[in-house]
Amino acid sequence: MTQIFKLSALSLPILLLTGCIGCYNPTGCNRDTSPYFYTTQTTQVKGVMVPVGTKLVYKSQKSKEKNEQVNPLKEENITSIKLPKDTAILWGGMPANDLLQFANSEMQGFTVYRAQEVPVVYSNQFLKLWKECDSDLNISIKNKNDWSFNPSNMKIIGCGINYQERASYNTNNPRQVKVDIFLININKALQELPQQKEYPVIHSPKN
Repeated sequence: MTQIFKLSALSLPILLLTGCIGCYNPTGCNRDTSPYFYTTQTTQVKGVMVPVGTKLVYKSQKSKEKNEQVNPLKEENITSIKLPKDTAILWGGMPANDLLQFANSEMQGFTVYRAQEVPVVYSNQFLKLWKECDSDLNISIKNKNDWSFNPSNMKIIGCGINYQERASYNTNNPRQVKVDIFLININKALQELPQQKEYPVIHSPKN
């Protein structure tokens, strides 16, 4: 009996730990039923021209708005623009395959995810600085419905996890002064560029 009790006591933490593994979604671990629509033609959304097969994910406004939709929903409710597999657009000169709205509703902006497998020509200071941080850009915007490369609407507030705008949680970061300088420089380089009008589609090279 004593042996059985000891086994149960030892197994409890393992069972509890097992129950916690595999789900890191702060909103819960149920299957995502957010409504989405695949574009059937070249379409402009949030100021960005995207190709056929782009997945537009929306914030649901009605109980029946779940999973795949046969028609696009309201553009203002888009939370993600995901390009088809092996496809990207040139966004600010950088191949990008996903634009994702910030999860924090108090922050107005989105993250631009680079298409890692597509080669890049670092033709200006903005792109060279983006290469330096070597990650995805976090962008604060004035107009929430404009996700285009429009410097007058944008402020870069982070690049990956190592370059984040100064806040209460990172004030004591010994690298924060360097990060502050980086963000000043990349935003300065950003403001020297014109608003982008066209978004060329590029494809990943075949192995």
